[in-house]
Amino acid sequence: MSKLGPPGEPFFGHFRVVPYSNPQFRYIEWGKEYNSDVLFFNVFGKPVVVLNSVEAAEELLEKKGANFQDRPRFVMFEVMGWGVTLTFLRNGPRFRLHRKLIQSTFTQSACKTYRTVQTEEMRRAVRDILDRPSKWEMLIRKGTVAIVLRLGFGVRVHDDDDEYIKMADEANYATTQGGTPASTIGDHFPIITYLPNWLARSAPLKHARDWGWAIRKIHETAWNSTMKEIEAGNAEPSFMKTYLERYNQSLATGQPCEHTPIDIQGAAGAIFIAGGNTTWSTIMVCILQLLLNPSVKAKAIAEIDAVIGSSRLPTFEDQDSLPYLNNLIQETFRIAPLSPVGVPHKSIAPDNYKGYYIPAGSIVYANARAMTLDSTVYASPSQFDPDRYTHGEPYPKGHFGFGRRACPGRYLAANSVYIFMATLLATTDFAFPKSEAGLPKARELGLSNGLSSHPESYECIMKPRSEEKRLLVISGTAI
Repeated sequence: MSKLGPPGEPFFGHFRVVPYSNPQFRYIEWGKEYNSDVLFFNVFGKPVVVLNSVEAAEELLEKKGANFQDRPRFVMFEVMGWGVTLTFLRNGPRFRLHRKLIQSTFTQSACKTYRTVQTEEMRRAVRDILDRPSKWEMLIRKGTVAIVLRLGFGVRVHDDDDEYIKMADEANYATTQGGTPASTIGDHFPIITYLPNWLARSAPLKHARDWGWAIRKIHETAWNSTMKEIEAGNAEPSFMKTYLERYNQSLATGQPCEHTPIDIQGAAGAIFIAGGNTTWSTIMVCILQLLLNPSVKAKAIAEIDAVIGSSRLPTFEDQDSLPYLNNLIQETFRIAPLSPVGVPHKSIAPDNYKGYYIPAGSIVYANARAMTLDSTVYASPSQFDPDRYTHGEPYPKGHFGFGRRACPGRYLAANSVYIFMATLLATTDFAFPKSEAGLPKARELGLSNGLSSHPESYECIMKPRSEEKRLLVISGTAI
């Protein structure tokens, strides 16, 4: 194996060399130090590869996707309860089945049929924010959770204190604090999962055990609720209802069915937690960047006002006429990829990249943070600048993963962010609160560490741009 990487230690290899928290930034530094977009490590004798460029990721994870579609075993996430979930499934029949179920449900064309639900819930979120501005952060989460619950389970969220909002928040904390997948001592020595906490002395294992209830709860609660509605004949259309009906029909006719209720439950649970949290986090990052860059915010509002006018709310039909807003959303994806090093792939057979040997069984991370901060691709990469794309810079890649492991919900998430931000900018003024000295209480973007990052809370004052705008939101909201 190539020596493009820092020296390791006897026995441990690089286990104690690579930072447990936010390793993506250290990978960037090592990439510059060794002048390479691919880095090689070993952890307890296991080969680990980090890809720091889009070129390397596309060459290996997309062009050679069949060889890199596997996952390593994520022991800590298994303990937490994520075993039968597409994101973490190993390559095999069940992975291919779950991928087929979810991808066919969330293709770019299929997502067009969900626009009515997304418009209703995001308009309702903006209406509620203008009615209860002090709860704006929770109300954004409520809106994003409402979309994925309706699509996944046919469940509607009505109240601010709805149990599903709390469940999504708890599951998000459990997952984001679980560390980078395949990076803990338990991932390399699964036997420690049989030991008590006092003997295992593993903080990630203790966290997985302490918070496993949160993951089990999101899989079971919505499932049980929808099952009662299906049995009563009152269930709304949803992913769960569609595939459970197909399963029951197969049983009734004696025909084989490729999926089981366990598969449906795991896939629907993945839609709930992944879809809601990713969208919420992206919106939170976007709003903060607009607060920090008022000229960008003003330009986005001017574009929306010119296209939409003052007598209606934005729709999906307006999206092609709002290029600056679209660029703004892409810049949000770029400035803070919410899965910085992604969920690692695993090579099935030996391979190579630019002459560097990659053994079979290598754990491969795609460092999306390095790709979106690549100064050879983006001018002033730390600056939030939607205009960079009109100057020929490419839209970001990597924030939704690569190849056969790319996030199947990426079109749904992007659509939800668009309709919320378009509606918010069209109707709502938002700013940092001011200190006693009259200065804005601004703060920079802070992100949590782990599998999926989310922004730290920040203060924001929300109010209608005018009374007419407030009434417009009320009249345009379906209840």
